[in-house]
Amino acid sequence: MAAWPESTRLIGSSIPRLDGLAKASGRAKYPSDIRPEGMLFGVILSSPYASAKVKSIDLEPARKMPGVKAVLAMAQPGETTIYYQGQEIAAVAAETEEKARDAARAIKVEYEILPHVVTERQSSAPDAPKVFNNGNYRAGRAQTAGKPDEAMQKADVVIEATYELPVITHVCLEPHGLTAEWKGSDSITAYASTQSVMTVANDMVQTFGVPASNVTVLTEVMGGGFGSKFNADAWGIAAARLAKDAGRPVRMFLDRAQEHMIAGNRPSAKAHVKLGATADGKLAAMIAETSGTGGRSPSNFPLPYVYHVANRSRTHTEISVNCGGARAMRAPGHPQGCAVMEAAMDDLADKLGMNPLEFRLKNLAETDPVGGGINRTELYHEQIERGAKLIGWERWKPRGQNGDGPIVRGLGMALHQWGGGGAQDKQVACIINPDGSVELRSATQDIGTGARTILAVIAAEVLGLEVGQIKSNIGNSTFPPGQSSGGSTTTPSMAPPCLNAVTQARDELFQKLAPGLNCAVDDLTLSGGKLLVKGEEKMTWEQACRKLGVMPINTIGRFGPGLSSIGVGGCQFAEVTVDIETGVVRLKKIVAVQDTGLILDMLTWKSQIYGGVIGGLNYGMFEERIMDEGTGVMLNPDMEMYKLAGATDIPEIIVDAYDTPEMRKRGVIGVGEPPTISTAAAIGNAVANAIGVRVPKWPMSPMNVLNALAAKEGKA
Repeated sequence: MAAWPESTRLIGSSIPRLDGLAKASGRAKYPSDIRPEGMLFGVILSSPYASAKVKSIDLEPARKMPGVKAVLAMAQPGETTIYYQGQEIAAVAAETEEKARDAARAIKVEYEILPHVVTERQSSAPDAPKVFNNGNYRAGRAQTAGKPDEAMQKADVVIEATYELPVITHVCLEPHGLTAEWKGSDSITAYASTQSVMTVANDMVQTFGVPASNVTVLTEVMGGGFGSKFNADAWGIAAARLAKDAGRPVRMFLDRAQEHMIAGNRPSAKAHVKLGATADGKLAAMIAETSGTGGRSPSNFPLPYVYHVANRSRTHTEISVNCGGARAMRAPGHPQGCAVMEAAMDDLADKLGMNPLEFRLKNLAETDPVGGGINRTELYHEQIERGAKLIGWERWKPRGQNGDGPIVRGLGMALHQWGGGGAQDKQVACIINPDGSVELRSATQDIGTGARTILAVIAAEVLGLEVGQIKSNIGNSTFPPGQSSGGSTTTPSMAPPCLNAVTQARDELFQKLAPGLNCAVDDLTLSGGKLLVKGEEKMTWEQACRKLGVMPINTIGRFGPGLSSIGVGGCQFAEVTVDIETGVVRLKKIVAVQDTGLILDMLTWKSQIYGGVIGGLNYGMFEERIMDEGTGVMLNPDMEMYKLAGATDIPEIIVDAYDTPEMRKRGVIGVGEPPTISTAAAIGNAVANAIGVRVPKWPMSPMNVLNALAAKEGKA
């Protein structure tokens, strides 16, 4: 079984993406760019109401519209209940997108409009309409450890506060969708913007009953998913049905408003927390009552988070509202749990009169074992030391001592953790052709993380070639089974079989060449595009491959133990300024320190960290779904009123890779989720440090900051 090389030429260095130029120049074709010959445009008609019954649907007006080729009812009159704005009613395919939209508007739908609840406040009213027959609330059992009430009474210092984070929606730049093309009555190809070509293919097989061998899902590149794009979804299935009816390919991608309403969200979180400590700064007890809503989906999050609280009790209540459902969003649950826990930790440190950094160090578990025999607590100590130096923590001052003018400055920090392990049933094919070309194949996909490049780096390292000489062919469901891209599992799932496949292919090449060279297999090595015998150059890579004749080498690699691991930690620091007259927060600097085992490509690894931090600062500073209680509709389903950071909102971001020999020995661990977890928490703590009072509601918008300042002055 292969092992990661002890000394490397490429692995761990900074290597540009193989598809970087194509993406930057616009040459890359995303699924939404694909235009099969004869393609029609599909449009979804969605419900304008948050709660209703569908009484009737008349599709005939749409069918009579010029250019319309197929119309499909997705709701059933007399049967379908509308649970949220945007729920699918019907679908249309037409010669142009404009004609399809006109036709969708022509469909006559009669609704019985029902009362709705679209906010947690509405849902909790005594006479609130019920989303489900069994009510709007589902309280979980209390999770209790130790004796929290008794320990809380003995605590020397206690804080009690409520923290809130809003629902935020997925905002993938490339909308959800696919283009479906039937090739005969039982063969279909889908060009899908997906995080799992295999899952979409399986959805097609299950829905249409076609042979799995007749389904091909292709995702050459895709424009973001973040956890929300695993299945074909109702709109993808509708595209395939319309394509079959029309006998022509159908392109179906959601519009921006539908993206916000039905493509998934990160649930809200509300936590009433009581946290106590001894006078010397050791956590004594935590009692928490939490809640949240993911529409009709779960909303739970981890709490306590990172820190060791021996005596604790927590009850979580799921709240249902008439809004689109939650979907996994980069590190599901962790950003909420981190923000709540880290805010409470900072507030308690302030009441204790302690430096919050020292308070955190005091309350890490004595041991926190993760994969590879690593004690994560020791990692945290070293990471915090490195992060503190990079942010300049020696400048930290207690709350309320950060300036006398209208502009005050603050520092904050937070810790996070994640699993990141890989699956053990994935495969990679390696093909060495007689002309010297090398191809890797697997039914995984590159969702923007650099998966294609990472696999090529591994192959080039083993074969002594340059990365550009490797064709990393992924994003095709017909290839050997690959990993769905979620939960930071892609790299630890795919790197081990890739290493094994390429190593097997190299060894098979050596076995074929050795007899003709009158040497032992162990005498052969590859370096710099050359074949070496006992360390001496014998021929070029191409000359060596030509000796294969007409038969390529084709190997399949599988998972190997010791090549990947699980369990990472990281910390982030934020520096902000706050205008206490306007409530405007400006980010000045963010430091992210992260470990993830063996780093295969430092450039794409850092890209992941930057992306995670930017996603986290959006959560901390801007994002919020705003629902209108009166009408039940979302008020900001666009990219104007749904706020995201612009270029000038991005501060200096310092990424520090915790890349040590000990970490490299652990093998590969995913890094997609961890860096986005603690950013919003660190920003919230920096704002509290700056203005001297906790802003209990995210995002750190001017309104929320001014409300906190007013509350401090007793004016709220």
